[in-house]
Amino acid sequence: MSDQTAMAPIQPCRIVVISDSFQTLPEAVTVLDESGHLVTYVPSLTAWADLEPADRRVLAEARAVVMGRVLGIDASALAIAPRLCVVALHTSGSDNVDIEAATRKGVLVTNVKGVNAEQCAEFAMGLMLCVVRKILMGDHAIRLGKWATRTQSSMDLFGATMGVIGLGQIAKAFILRAHAFGMRIVVHTRTPDHKFASQYKIEYVTLDALLARADVVGVFASLDKESRRMIGAREFSLMKRSAYFINIARGELVDQAALVDTLRARRIAGAGLDVFEDEPLLQSELFELDNVVLTPHQAGLTQGGKTGAAVRAARNALQAVHGTVPRDAVNPTAWDTRPS
Repeated sequence: MSDQTAMAPIQPCRIVVISDSFQTLPEAVTVLDESGHLVTYVPSLTAWADLEPADRRVLAEARAVVMGRVLGIDASALAIAPRLCVVALHTSGSDNVDIEAATRKGVLVTNVKGVNAEQCAEFAMGLMLCVVRKILMGDHAIRLGKWATRTQSSMDLFGATMGVIGLGQIAKAFILRAHAFGMRIVVHTRTPDHKFASQYKIEYVTLDALLARADVVGVFASLDKESRRMIGAREFSLMKRSAYFINIARGELVDQAALVDTLRARRIAGAGLDVFEDEPLLQSELFELDNVVLTPHQAGLTQGGKTGAAVRAARNALQAVHGTVPRDAVNPTAWDTRPS
């Protein structure tokens, strides 16, 4: 038994799972159902304030909530669950939770950063190939009986310069793949890893230098107050007209209106986007453009990726209700300020 599951006996408590996917993953369900705790599943993405009365009553008893990052959690939501000690997210981000409010209430917030790094990296590679090599455009053309009228040529990825923004686990997994494709790699990050750079012949540069040099720009940065809308009209103006833009990180890292203007004016060659400022993306000017490939935030959504994330979130929740601060805690000092 791992150190994450070997826990001292404790009085059963209430754990609430608010998710449209967790309960479809048997391995994750087993972790909670065999814990001896009282588990309630709310199988829909419903804001805490809008839950049915029965679910609101259960939430008021909850010591742990397991959920994704779609629902926003602020101080008013936390007030609905006064006994709560942990919000365990089965996603890598935690920007949907007011961390300061949670910390004031002594509620730990955990995520599963990096758990699906390989899956996200391979998706980013696929999205880049689809956009740069005009794969989707070729599919559309042949279905219309136009054969190769729009796909007579495309940029070579071998020997091209790949600009990577951010250097977390997903970015590193992507760099391994880009390196195998024979791409030159430049990186902008606040946390350079010089050993990794030496191994994969990475050059660390400023953001402006990266944008000016890269044939493909890939966004892998984390979202915080400093990085929100870090890529806007000025940054797009620095890119080559022949360059492509890929984002699988967070839509809020980019000024989406500026990106639309840039693509519409063809000031860059194209873009591949898996994330957006507002999700789900049901209406958008992006739909009118033929130089962008859009996917519905699916980079990490393989069976293995979803299962790994859900199992780790369940174990984070169990560690917290057993009195241990999980290694995945975003605000590990929260219990230091827990009201007595």
